Amino acid sequence: MNDDLIASAEIGEEARRFVESELGMCIIGMAEQDKQLALEQLGTINPTDEDGIRELQNKVKLGTMFEQWLVELIDKGNAAMQVFKQQNEE
Repeated sequence: MNDDLIASAEIGEEARRFVESELGMCIIGMAEQDKQLALEQLGTINPTDEDGIRELQNKVKLGTMFEQWLVELIDKGNAAMQVFKQQNEE
């Protein structure tokens, strides 16, 4: 159990450092730009182009999910660290 908590805490910390790094900010920015472009294109795509619509929807979803995955890893790591600290205080 402690090994799982430590692993989650370490991954959360790595995710936090990545998000705060220049590389992380750049990649998150690129994902956001792709998402925004896809949203704009959805407004002008031919409504009968089902494949194109599906592709744009997937780009929007991926752009949204990428940042959410990182936030979830950070939150899970923070929670694991709190549990670990509580267990060691008892």
